[in-house]
Amino acid sequence: MDSVLLFARIYFDTKLTHFIEEKSKKKRERELLLNVISPDSTINSLLKKKGKTTLIKHNEIWKFGGIQHGEDYIFGRLGKIKGHIFNSFDEKNKDFIKSEVREANLCNFLIDLENHIIVYESKRNIGEKAPIIVIQDAFNSFFDTEERIHINLITDNRKIIKRIRELKSIIEIKMRLLPTNPDSTPSSDKMDQFLKELHADKIKIEASSSKGIDLEGGGGLIQSGLRLAEEGYGYVQVRGIIVTPHKQQQIELINLFNLPMKEREELSESDKIAISQLKRKITTIIDLLNVE
Repeated sequence: MDSVLLFARIYFDTKLTHFIEEKSKKKRERELLLNVISPDSTINSLLKKKGKTTLIKHNEIWKFGGIQHGEDYIFGRLGKIKGHIFNSFDEKNKDFIKSEVREANLCNFLIDLENHIIVYESKRNIGEKAPIIVIQDAFNSFFDTEERIHINLITDNRKIIKRIRELKSIIEIKMRLLPTNPDSTPSSDKMDQFLKELHADKIKIEASSSKGIDLEGGGGLIQSGLRLAEEGYGYVQVRGIIVTPHKQQQIELINLFNLPMKEREELSESDKIAISQLKRKITTIIDLLNVE
């Protein structure tokens, strides 16, 4: 059966210590991630430490397993373990007894350290966004303020463009953006260069207009920012007016988190082959992002 794959961008906050370490950037980031992405990680405790308890329900336990890594990748599985109580008959004691069975729901994931992209299986019994939330929050809890990452879903810009074009006018845009790590695409380059020329680690932009915002105005900077967010370097929310089939006007909210980039693949049971499959899927997504 095909797996539904989602993609997200991993962004490491820049720290002063990063400029004095001798280790290569990729090796340092791999070692940082492997401190958390490990079968020995107490994920539940890390999530509780920072008050991130929304993903811990009914005594569920999160665990990493099957972790493998190379110079430019980390592969593994995230499991959500549940306990089930059932009654059975004990022939020896001639009575009913209660037993517990623990079942793990699993999803495979792969982190491309070169391109800072994670691809993972979207499983209903785990949660569409749970894998990236678990990795992000567990990492940030483990390192506290010493290191920090953000993981943002990569959006299907083909769907975003269609939704925006359906709007009669755009009345509000909110953006929270990060500079790329390492490179932007032609579509996002203008905003990315703007951020880097400012030496800004992040930027927040809010614009509203009763006349309607022109995305191509200002030399296309806002449109470039939209593309940057689509590529996983931030978040954008667009509010506009749409005309219904009954010729009525109503407010439409376009939230990038609701339109993730999705691919399908029947993953092999062999980890070696699955790793190759997931790497190829990331290459496909990178090619799509670079199409203007």
